[in-house]
Amino acid sequence: MDNITHSLFALTLSGAGLRRAGRGATAALVIASNIPDIEMLTAFTGGRAEMLAAHRGPTHGPLGLGLAVATAAGVWLFQRWFRRGRDSATFLALLGVSVIGVLGHIAMDLATSYGTRVLSPFSGVWYGVDWMPIVDVYLWAILLAGLLAGLKRPEWRTRAAVLALLLTGGDYALRAAAHAAALHDAIAIQEAALPGSTRGVGETFHYLDHQEPAALPAALPTFFSPFRWRLVLRTPRGFTVEEISVFGHRAPENVIRFPDQRGGAVALASRAPLAQMFMGFSRFPSAEALPRKDGGVTVHWYDMRYAERPTDPNDHRRHTSPFGVWVQLSPSGRIVAQGLGPG
Repeated sequence: MDNITHSLFALTLSGAGLRRAGRGATAALVIASNIPDIEMLTAFTGGRAEMLAAHRGPTHGPLGLGLAVATAAGVWLFQRWFRRGRDSATFLALLGVSVIGVLGHIAMDLATSYGTRVLSPFSGVWYGVDWMPIVDVYLWAILLAGLLAGLKRPEWRTRAAVLALLLTGGDYALRAAAHAAALHDAIAIQEAALPGSTRGVGETFHYLDHQEPAALPAALPTFFSPFRWRLVLRTPRGFTVEEISVFGHRAPENVIRFPDQRGGAVALASRAPLAQMFMGFSRFPSAEALPRKDGGVTVHWYDMRYAERPTDPNDHRRHTSPFGVWVQLSPSGRIVAQGLGPG
């Protein structure tokens, strides 16, 4: 989830009763609810590629609990430095709320179509469930409304926070039920095209680049409606991507078909560092090799979670993705250039 959601959720937990642990508990909870994303700082030291390689890695696994200890220690030392009063939270209380914050962050990330590497650095396998988009505006509204109600009427703070948490649970439950219905439809569609191809598909997902690819089909949440889902389906020649409604509406004219080429130029280009990074992060990488006028080849990998048609009138491809990687090969098969993006 995004950091606004993590922060709002932490403030709601505080309002529901965790603030009673003492002065500093709310600060520790908010910091701990965001601190697993400290990995984003790698964007400043190694660029976007390093950030993607680190994203939802060790700080979202068992070592993330070390960040909870650091958060509790930091807030405790800050309070001792400024000699806060007797109502300051003890170190153990701060540690408790910090652990809750870190675990809450990891749990919310698990519920998205990104998932997270909960066993990192001991295992690079991604795990998750496709219930929530990265940003859920309805979750924002629920949590923000509860906080504003508590600010307007302090005597309502606890009840408003508890109600917001109950509605948050309802939002997750609704999306989980809608996902189950959408995944059922996706399985029926893919089985009709490729009988027996849906073994291993379930509510949860896991994958590890080409060593352990993600099972298909998948039903991914969309941004606005919990009743519209983005299906990624396997076909004999690659993938198809389409949106459906759990109420039965399909629009075949909006289906996007992607290739999935193997061997040859794709195998040569896959040795590029950026290609290796991308395939370790992307859940459904789709490869396409396009010849160039100089006799070389440009290999594109697209992430099917973000598949779309090109919007540039000068782009003659039938499909692309804003999140992808490209590798240029010389006529002799040597890697001459590589980059992130649709290329």
